[in-house]
Amino acid sequence: MNVASEMGGAFMSPSKCDAEGNLYIRKYAVDRPLLGPVVKIDADGKRTALFDAAAFSQLALDRADAFSPAPDGGMYQIAQSGVLKPRIYVLHFSSDGSAASPTRLEADLEVYTFAAFADGNFLVSGVQRDVQNKNDRGRNFTAVFSADGRELAQLSFEEPRNSAKTGTKPVKGAGQQDTTKAAEKAAPMLDLADAEVGDDGNLYVMRGSSPALVYVIASSGKIVKTLKVAAPVKGAAPSAFHVSGNRLAISFWNDETQGQTVVVADAQTGREIARYADSGDLGPSFACYSANEGAFTFLKLGEGNALQVVRAEAQ
Repeated sequence: MNVASEMGGAFMSPSKCDAEGNLYIRKYAVDRPLLGPVVKIDADGKRTALFDAAAFSQLALDRADAFSPAPDGGMYQIAQSGVLKPRIYVLHFSSDGSAASPTRLEADLEVYTFAAFADGNFLVSGVQRDVQNKNDRGRNFTAVFSADGRELAQLSFEEPRNSAKTGTKPVKGAGQQDTTKAAEKAAPMLDLADAEVGDDGNLYVMRGSSPALVYVIASSGKIVKTLKVAAPVKGAAPSAFHVSGNRLAISFWNDETQGQTVVVADAQTGREIARYADSGDLGPSFACYSANEGAFTFLKLGEGNALQVVRAEAQ
């Protein structure tokens, strides 16, 4: 399906879905690449809301990054103001896209992964560094914060033997350049790559390693369990994942073949249930997974840089 309202430009991965099947897609804005808005698109391809960090003009934000759909139909997004002494905020948007309220976190870091728990707490993961010291590559930092911004618990993870490159990349349109390569070279291996809330209220958080590691984290900060999902082929690395019901769906990307394979695993044990090879028509961004329907949703740019939503069923 071509989405008429989203012609031109590009979008940033990862994309998200909510329980009603709405798509949340972060747009790539050439004039403000670190402050691109997020659009909400319903199952019929209609844009129903625009979540723009510019609505919080009083915060003088420099960047807005990872986001998480909110239970009220709105959205939470992590944002930063300042560089030398950054102020970290969680932005809460109402369902119509208007600014609801910001929460300042008691934190000082560069945030790369963020998600909201069902009870209102937040998981934040990134890198702490001295920005005035060019040789400081940073230290990984992951913690759970309360809804009013207080740090509740810090988390630590073992260093994986094999790591995969992680980071947010724009899916480019014609003539655009990938601005993230330099950042990838400078950044250390991150604790976490992506996170989503499960039906049980816990967060399922994937690490960009091979095999894929998925941590199940309670809102208290306790790591309930660790799931390990092996790559389907040698050289493939996890690029995106989604949790639905009692299933995990992880997309593994192989740079050599330029192809992806989706592995569906048990969300309780990590045991592989099925794997599906991309026929080449799906698109590079794995956006949604519905276990009940056995359906997967992908995004790509089509002719004229039109946003295309591709729905695929398991066979």
